[in-house]
Amino acid sequence: MVSRAATVARAAIVAGMIAAASATEAGAQPLYSHLRIIVPSAPGGGWDVTARAMQPVLQTVGIVRTSSIENVPGAGGTIGLARFVTGERGNRDVLMMSGLAMLGPIVSYRSLLTLADVTPIARLISEYEVVVVPAASPYRTLDDLTRSLRDHPESVSWAGGPAGGNEQMLAWLIADAVGCDPKRINYIPFSGNGEANPAILGSQVSLGISPLASIAPHIKAGTVRGLGISSGGRLPSLYVPSLSEPSFNFEF
Repeated sequence: MVSRAATVARAAIVAGMIAAASATEAGAQPLYSHLRIIVPSAPGGGWDVTARAMQPVLQTVGIVRTSSIENVPGAGGTIGLARFVTGERGNRDVLMMSGLAMLGPIVSYRSLLTLADVTPIARLISEYEVVVVPAASPYRTLDDLTRSLRDHPESVSWAGGPAGGNEQMLAWLIADAVGCDPKRINYIPFSGNGEANPAILGSQVSLGISPLASIAPHIKAGTVRGLGISSGGRLPSLYVPSLSEPSFNFEF
């Protein structure tokens, strides 16, 4: 995303994405000597991982010569949003990562700035969320979790991203699906998955919700156990039940 004030930058980036391959073949200079990418979360979260994956691609196709990541965590991304819109006005050499996870915090924190103050450039990813527990957790299946939510929902602590973001939305959906009042969910928000995942791994919470890309290595390593994934069916690369199966029957 870019600030609405950076009209010239928007045009240059869009044109560059369209023409990058041919420009590279022709030996043209990159559009940007250096591009800054603001990530409104701590290192290790979904936005951060995506931005760092994007860096070598931008360089390979000839859009930039070099790029850098600037992490601005806090308040579900709204601190980074405010810094981007107000502090980078008119700058041509800066982009910001964002997504669905910022919509809830904008409301929750009553942000004066919203995503109406920036312009989307490209949709890069669509991601599933995974419900996971520490390896030593007594919860072995979704049915185990369901029983606890029905009997003592406040005793189950959840770790995830910012208040009002993707992970809390999914926690509410799960609660509603099992007949538990979502207001009784003991959800502990973190500024991003880079901070939430260590709390899950360290058994500081009962369970957590995390994007697939950031938690899959821990599932495969056996340090956490996947109870459910929000996909429309099981993924062949990850043996974790889908939340679209009979007990819940929804996709997120």
